[in-house]
Amino acid sequence: MTKKYLLNPFDALYQDDILLSDKPEIKELDEYARGLEDQIEGDFDLKYLSFEFAYNQLGFVRNGLLLAKIKFLKLYKNYGDGTFASFCREQLRKQRWQINDTIRAARVVLELMYAGFEILPTNVSQAITLAKLTGQELVEKWHSVINTLPLDKITAKNIRNLLFPPTESDKEVATIAIPAFLHEVIHREAAERGLSIVELLTIMLNFFISSENSHLLQTDINRLYYLEKGRIWQEDSENLGSESENSVILSKQAQCFS
Repeated sequence: MTKKYLLNPFDALYQDDILLSDKPEIKELDEYARGLEDQIEGDFDLKYLSFEFAYNQLGFVRNGLLLAKIKFLKLYKNYGDGTFASFCREQLRKQRWQINDTIRAARVVLELMYAGFEILPTNVSQAITLAKLTGQELVEKWHSVINTLPLDKITAKNIRNLLFPPTESDKEVATIAIPAFLHEVIHREAAERGLSIVELLTIMLNFFISSENSHLLQTDINRLYYLEKGRIWQEDSENLGSESENSVILSKQAQCFS
């Protein structure tokens, strides 16, 4: 959709038969929208609006700090089954890896903020590209980003391409259709270990094809054994994670299987 056809979000306030949840955060957003709509041009201070926009862009950092307190103080332990994963899923309505990514992103931004930077990552995707870095290396890499990229071109993709340019082998991408629950498990386990999906899958594959473990794949007995273990593991994972049975495409990270 082009700017010419950009719809005005305030039009939603005037539709018939409005249904509004009584959840506090939704009611607050309704009040915010109506308060803005009631103001006229002369009521607005453009400098303050620009400040509020910048403030709101860092909302993910505030969320990350709150989530860090919940996780590291184990405030979730008396909720549900006492696990962080179930708290994320049932109370926050997010998967554990998404919450952990938000915490990692907050750490990156705070390190950069306390290193004197005024220009900071503005979303989780940007910050998470730097999550493997810390200290002086993080500072130097971010200097490179803001000194090389125009401010409106600082995106997760451009940061990644600048700091971690793909090799020729990275450009050869293959895809594998896998069940959604398995895609979620792979992503989660990689994030928990601070690995990329490629790194995790490579380690797993290397384990099975290495000389000392290759016997695990050689006999029908072992094959049937691992198929049964896989079935049990799948049932456990489905109980803990996604209930979706749809397949998704695991792309970009699967070239090690091409």
